[in-house]
Amino acid sequence: MGEGDRRRPHLGRVALPLLFSAAALAAAAQETSLDELLARARKRDAEAEYQLGMRAYEGRGVPRNPGQALRLMQRAAQHGYVEAQNTYGYFLQHGVGIDPDPARALPWFEAAANRGHALAQVNLGWLYEHGQGVERSSVTALEWYRKAAAQGLAEAELNAGHLLESASPPDDDAAAAAYTRAAKLGLPLGYERLGRLVEANRAPQTKYGDALANYLKAAQGGVADAQQAAARLELAAGGAGNARDAVQWLERAAKQNQASARGMLADAPTQYRIATQLASKPPAGEADAFGWLQRAAAQGLRDAQVRLGIALEEGRGTARDPAGAAAWYAKAGEAGDPEALYRLALLYDHGAGVARDTVRARDLLAQAAILGHAKAKDRIAALLGSPPPQIQGGWPR
Repeated sequence: MGEGDRRRPHLGRVALPLLFSAAALAAAAQETSLDELLARARKRDAEAEYQLGMRAYEGRGVPRNPGQALRLMQRAAQHGYVEAQNTYGYFLQHGVGIDPDPARALPWFEAAANRGHALAQVNLGWLYEHGQGVERSSVTALEWYRKAAAQGLAEAELNAGHLLESASPPDDDAAAAAYTRAAKLGLPLGYERLGRLVEANRAPQTKYGDALANYLKAAQGGVADAQQAAARLELAAGGAGNARDAVQWLERAAKQNQASARGMLADAPTQYRIATQLASKPPAGEADAFGWLQRAAAQGLRDAQVRLGIALEEGRGTARDPAGAAAWYAKAGEAGDPEALYRLALLYDHGAGVARDTVRARDLLAQAAILGHAKAKDRIAALLGSPPPQIQGGWPR
C-alpha cells in the first residue's frame, strides 16, 4: 500500500498545509475524551468519526493507524461532515491508508468546495492545475483559487499568483498583486515570489518595493529560498555590513538544507568574496575574514592563497606567521601568480619565514617579472643596474 505519511498537499511549487482549518484545530485542541468520541461515533456522529479519524492519522492518544483513519474519515465524509470531506479527499490524493488516487479524491474535494470550504477549493484547484485525476485546466484552477482567496485564504492567493505568472502570456501585474495579498495575509512566501518578479523586472519596484526588501521580509519569516536570495543580493551590494548579514542568512538557509545556500557557503569564490568584503572594515573585519580566506585557499583558489599569505605575513586578523605566509605564496606561485612569486622572493631575500637564499629570491623575481609583475621588473633592473631587454627564463646562477 502507498501509505501516505503526514505530507501536506502540494500547491504550485511548494508544499503548504491545507489539511486542517482553524476550526478543526480548535476543535481538536479541546481534546474530547476518547470514550466520549467512541460513544458518539457508535451513534453515527460524523464529527466524532472525524475526530477519531484524525487521532488515528496523527497517533494522538491512540496508536497511529492510517487504515483506520481512512475508514473513519470515509464514514464522516459520507455522513456529510464538510471537514471530513476535504480530509478524506486529501487522504485519497496522497495515499493515507490506500494507494494514492487523485481521481477518487476529486468528487470529495468538489463536495466540500461547493459548500464553501476554502481549503477544499484550493485542493480542488490544485488537481485542475496539475491535471491530477481530472483533465488539466488552468482556467478552472484559477476560478477555485479565486473563490478561496475571496474567503481570505493566503495559500489561494499564492497559487493564483503562480498560475498568473506562468500563464501564456503571463499576467505579471496580477501575479504580483496576488503575491502581495498572500504576504499581507501572513504568508511570507508571497514576499519571496514578489521579490523574484521584481528582480526579474517583471513587476515595478516603484509599486512593489525593491527585490531585496521583499526577500528580507520573506527571510525573516523563515523562507529559505528568500534567505539565500537576500544573501546573494547583499553580497552583490558589497561592504562589510552586508557581508555579515549575508553570512547569517546563508547559514540560516543552509540549516534548512537550502541547496543554493549550502553551495554558496562551500564555494571558494564566494568564500573569498565574503572575506574581502569583511576585511574592508579593519581591524575586526580582518579577523572575521581570516577563516573565510583559509577555506577558500584550502580549495586552491589562487587569489585567496595570496591574500591569506599577506594576512599571515603582516598579521592581519591573525598573529604574524612568515613561514605560513611563505607556504601559501609557494602554492599560489606554483599556479603562476606573479604577486605570490614576488612576495615569496622578498621573504627569501630577507630570510623571513624561510632560510635566506638570495639566489632563490632572484629566480622567483625573474619568474614574477616574466609574468608581468612591475615591481619585480624594477627590482631586477636595480640589481642589474639597467633593465634587461627580455627575460626568457630563470635568473642565471
